[in-house]
Amino acid sequence: MLLTALGPAVCCIALILGLSACSGGNGDKKERSLTAAEVCDSTLDSSAIAGLKRMGDTQKFTELPGTDDSGEPNKFSLKRAASTIHDDMTQRNQCVVYKTGDTTGHPLIDVDFSAVKYHPNSEKPTADASAELTIYPIGVYAATHGNASASLYFKCPTKDPEGTKPYIQASVHSTADQVSAKATAKDSMDILNSVSRSMAKQLGCASQADLPPTSRCPSRVDGDRIEWARGTAEHPRSARSLTLFASR
Repeated sequence: MLLTALGPAVCCIALILGLSACSGGNGDKKERSLTAAEVCDSTLDSSAIAGLKRMGDTQKFTELPGTDDSGEPNKFSLKRAASTIHDDMTQRNQCVVYKTGDTTGHPLIDVDFSAVKYHPNSEKPTADASAELTIYPIGVYAATHGNASASLYFKCPTKDPEGTKPYIQASVHSTADQVSAKATAKDSMDILNSVSRSMAKQLGCASQADLPPTSRCPSRVDGDRIEWARGTAEHPRSARSLTLFASR
């Protein structure tokens, strides 16, 4: 009799649990494969598409699945990324790209945008043989740090509660065990420049950003110690951006 009485309740509980199991758990959701032209909200131009394919030595990719703490999709969108440029890094919408089928959990690239008050000055580099730095005449400052990362700053005034921030810092970081030996430093800059042009349009500052359709020829310098522009605030320390050290 007890089992008979509890029967409907047990069935209801089982049904609820079954629905929860089907609808929850972003970790179990398999993201569909994307072409290089589709990643990062379809912002890659032909040079960037070729660069991404070369970096990953593959034709298929996926983006970070699931949702963030606020319930927003982790997948990159220009509109959402533009709305989070003043947020902490952990809260910003970033373009995190993986190679389809990879099981390491390591991204191929991670593109990030943030509003800043300052930018590095590439006019007075000092020697440091620890890594190779290549400067590009793009925006107000652009550089690649070997084949591992790139950083790009462009004019784009935005406001937050602290006041106006005149620049956008864009960065791309790659994971060593995911990058093909075929990759070049220019691949990273082509990708970053392409996504940055779309971001500048989204933010309404394309006319002053000085981001060309293709990455301009770089000039190579020895070292990665760069003097920061006069009158700027303390330099940022971001694990995902090119590491630069301030000369005071």
